[in-house]
Amino acid sequence: MKDRVFIAWSGSNEIALKVKALLEKYNYGCFIGGNADNTSKFSSVGDTVIQQIKNCNQAIVIFQNRRDGAVSNNLFFELGYVMAMYGMKKVHCIKRKEEVVVLPSDFDNSFVESIEDNGDDDSFVDGIVKYFIFRQKMSINENKMFLINNRYLIHDKIVSHYSESGSKCSDYELAQYILFYMQAAHMFGDEKKTLKEILRFKQQHNYEFSSELSLAVNMCVSFFELVTSIKLNENENNVYVDQSVFWKFKNAYCGYESDVVDDDIGIFDEWAKVFIFQHLTFAFMLFANNNSLKSDMRSSLYEKSKDYAFKAVEHIKTLEKRAPCIENNDEIGLLSLLKAYVYRNVFIAKDYLKDEDAAEWLKLTLKERLALKNNFDGGIIDTQLYNNFCMEYYLSVVNYLSNIQDVDEFEIEMYRNEMREYINSVMSDNSENVYLKQMSKWCDS
Repeated sequence: MKDRVFIAWSGSNEIALKVKALLEKYNYGCFIGGNADNTSKFSSVGDTVIQQIKNCNQAIVIFQNRRDGAVSNNLFFELGYVMAMYGMKKVHCIKRKEEVVVLPSDFDNSFVESIEDNGDDDSFVDGIVKYFIFRQKMSINENKMFLINNRYLIHDKIVSHYSESGSKCSDYELAQYILFYMQAAHMFGDEKKTLKEILRFKQQHNYEFSSELSLAVNMCVSFFELVTSIKLNENENNVYVDQSVFWKFKNAYCGYESDVVDDDIGIFDEWAKVFIFQHLTFAFMLFANNNSLKSDMRSSLYEKSKDYAFKAVEHIKTLEKRAPCIENNDEIGLLSLLKAYVYRNVFIAKDYLKDEDAAEWLKLTLKERLALKNNFDGGIIDTQLYNNFCMEYYLSVVNYLSNIQDVDEFEIEMYRNEMREYINSVMSDNSENVYLKQMSKWCDS
């Protein structure tokens, strides 16, 4: 079951009934405002308008004149109620292009879309539904790190999406939420649990998925299968994956890359590309860390990892310029974190390949890590996430001080004292953590 749509109307109810019939073919549940002929299985004859509105999460408001040449006053009551309850992005106001409807002086006509009717009702109805579907490609109007920190909000949207209670977002929006849910599970270390949840969601509703939602869910499954197969290479203090794991993931994600449809309306395509290229960077780096490979093969994998990293950076920069990300300050949250991931993987690849500018990428990741640590200090974010930001920052400091030659002794000692203080604050609960051991070893060297 997709969203439930409240259809408000003035004049004749014939257009509302036809819109309802067409939308239900797209698997939307529809309530026609206060109409006794509303035979949708999702409503009952006795429902009041308020009850109908409360059962929905989007509205189509059809402005038509009555026989007396005026718009029904009831329509304005319903319009105000749905705007307050759903928000303007979920309210779709339309009228016939050639019909002159008189609105109160306080109203601005700009929020009412004029639809061509070609002289017949059917083309008008088709235009209404096309406009509604077009408006479904909405961006997530929340800071993405806030969503990750409060992932139960996303969980609630997934659970309700095909339930009898009704969806809380469009398929297009849910596809974006799934990508952020994937990132949240990775940061909280809940990949195995979330993989089971997403697989169950896919098994139950796969046949109802839009192309974007299907892509997001499949990306999620493939990524979790990769990270739950990671092994620790104790000799080199790094992590890797086996060939079969890498090959399965690489083939799946290259297929997902070709499945992304460029979209000038919404930004799901850009988010998908960022995650695809960032994850491919990570996967090639993981397999390159497998010390069973010959050196020339490892070099080739690291080169490929760099190529995908540069693509990820390109699409991150594109997102940084898009209005939804600017308005939601994603630059100081998820986009900064993704840049930190990518820059670190570029450094690892360049360091192995002995590229002269490897240290520059280390400085870039250190800058992003420090920004994350400073921006989310003071209880702004879940303690586990903040500790991860701190740990990744100090690991970058170790790499930085180990690779930069012109750092004076005072700066090194200040970093060492700061790191010891951090290690002492978290070591009691993480005494076996390999990264803390690595930092302790550096501090004592």
